[in-house]
Parts: sequence; C-alpha cells; structure tokens
Amino acid sequence: MDDREVQLFLDRALTAIIGTSSPSGAPHGVPVWYRYDQGRFLVWTDPSRRWVRNLQRSPDVSVVVAEHAAPFAAVVARGKAEIETDGPELQDQVRQIVRRYLPEHEVEDYIAQWSRLRTIVRITPQRITAWARGF
Repeated sequence: MDDREVQLFLDRALTAIIGTSSPSGAPHGVPVWYRYDQGRFLVWTDPSRRWVRNLQRSPDVSVVVAEHAAPFAAVVARGKAEIETDGPELQDQVRQIVRRYLPEHEVEDYIAQWSRLRTIVRITPQRITAWARGF
C-alpha cells in the first residue's frame, strides 16, 4: 500500500493492537480505539494503564491494525510514543477519536463517563509495513 492507501485503510479499520514491553521484557498487547492523523496514531487512555506505564519506561511501541475478513489487509507499524496528560489540545483530540466510533449525539456523554481518561498517547511510526491482501 502507498501512503494514501494506508490512510484510507486506517480511516476505516476500527481497532488497533498496541504492543509494548513489560518490565521483564515480555510483550504486552492491548486493543485500543485510535485515530490516525498526519502520520501519527492517537490513542485516548488512562495514564495508569500498564501499556502506558510501559511506554513511560520505554517509548518503543508497535501498532497492528488488521482486517478480520477478506481481503485481510493490514498495517504493522513500529515507532516511538509520546504521552501527554491534561494538555491544551487534549479535549479536541479526544472528541475526534470518539467520533470515529459513536454518533455525534453520544460523544459528550461518553467522554463524561470516562473522565479519568485524561491522556493522549501519540505514536509516530518510524517504519510501516502494509499489505492490501492477506496470505
């Protein structure tokens, strides 16, 4: 896939798996809601979650987004994460992420239910591997 095809795929796919390394070095993967914007993955989360704590220790991260039906397209990215808690752009970013998953009239109520989630993780890929058709 070229950059445009990657963007289109990531705009339609809904779940990403974030991979980090635990303190023991064991892999740790979690499914997340995300938004891909200007070449970065944005994830709204709680700063106390294990995967975020793993990133605080080491910003190395992987992101996998894959279709579970034909043609089984996928994007696999490796990169670095930055963590921002209570930043000035946070609420706008949160709304944009939630709008991918819920109708507009549900966005504000949903965000209010998750008020403890006050962190955005920005993942900048250093390498992306993508395919339009699986094996």
